[in-house]
Amino acid sequence: MKFEILGQCLVIFTFIYSAYCANKVLFISFDGFRHDYLDMAEKAGRNISAFKRIRDAGFQAEVQNVMITLTFPSHYAMATGRNVENHGLVGNDFYDPIQNMSYSYKKSERNLESPWFEYAGAEPLWSTNERHGSRSCVFQWVGSEARVHNRMAFATSGVYNGDYSLDYRVDRIMDWISRDEFTLAMMYYNQPDSNGHRYGPNSTEVMDAVEETNGAVALLLQRIEQTPSLKGKINIVISSDHGMTYVNPDSTVIDLYTRLKNISKQLILDSSPATLGLWIRNGSNITLEEVFNRVNGTAHLNVYYKDDIPERYHFKNNYRIAPIYAIADNGWMINTKESKYTNLYGMHGYDNEESDMHPIMLAMGPDIPHLTERQHFYQIDLYPYICAMLGLDKPNKIDGLIDRVLPYLKERPSEQYLERFRLYASGTLTT
Repeated sequence: MKFEILGQCLVIFTFIYSAYCANKVLFISFDGFRHDYLDMAEKAGRNISAFKRIRDAGFQAEVQNVMITLTFPSHYAMATGRNVENHGLVGNDFYDPIQNMSYSYKKSERNLESPWFEYAGAEPLWSTNERHGSRSCVFQWVGSEARVHNRMAFATSGVYNGDYSLDYRVDRIMDWISRDEFTLAMMYYNQPDSNGHRYGPNSTEVMDAVEETNGAVALLLQRIEQTPSLKGKINIVISSDHGMTYVNPDSTVIDLYTRLKNISKQLILDSSPATLGLWIRNGSNITLEEVFNRVNGTAHLNVYYKDDIPERYHFKNNYRIAPIYAIADNGWMINTKESKYTNLYGMHGYDNEESDMHPIMLAMGPDIPHLTERQHFYQIDLYPYICAMLGLDKPNKIDGLIDRVLPYLKERPSEQYLERFRLYASGTLTT
């Protein structure tokens, strides 16, 4: 009863704050954009003028991302404000023992299925915005293809299609956000990740991708300048899911194929080159201890029983995480197949304390201060940060903290707004 009364008392104050926050937000993710790529590009004489314009009007940050540092878990952490164990998308590929089914990011039909994205009530930003009565537009963000708790963004690009050019994506998202009814736009692009994997993070091809994304940001800024309803009225946030580190397919590979080949038919593997989850198939006669002993003690590989995974990862309290989980040392790759890796010189998925795994963040806009020093930002705080700029006062239950983002807002929200936000974000009040 006490919280009901408190919630009613705060409605008036938060309504006033929400009405005041009339500016829009455009949130862009460039996959695999490491925190120091702009520094590297600048030293190489590459064109990063559009990125510099954003940095010089707002701020740049190195992002502390979630564990595991893979594309789908990290993007859903940005969208939901939750650590991976709490949003449930625990890998790019993983097994769900309750559904007795495996998720794979490469299977389009899986990305249309709601249960993968609804773990423990997880709610993406676009749905939070829609729940508050505003409209969202999303171009190919992880989770945007599915109805999450029977809600979608008002405008989406549909099933993932990597053939869409970057300029087309910018034009489409700008067409949407230019309309009065839209207040939140989110867009994804797969570079410089693709070039980083194929050529390595120190390659000229990665710098080419940085220049390509800079060109898209320049187009975006030009479109804003040409649109009176957006000029001076939209906050731009650019970030990424993870960084990238150099690997060598000939010399930094951990061979688990030999160790597992005679029991492989009894196992289900949740695998990426940097991580490996091991499940025992129903009806198999092998024990967890036997499987653990097969892989434990391998050089450059950290092997855990699920309960022993370090707490700081926030990556174990979820039934979708395998009972045995292995994480390679930074720069090493796990191979469980007879075939060898080829044309693979960059990788991610490693410990999120590794600086190479940290992505970039840039932000500018009417609600964003100018900060000259390089900042440090938590990936799970992007959700409360964007909520605050949009004046959304009833967030979903999250792990991100609105108090950590206050230095990155030009004006501090009212204490009434903050108190209400904290009550919902902690789960004390629910929607």
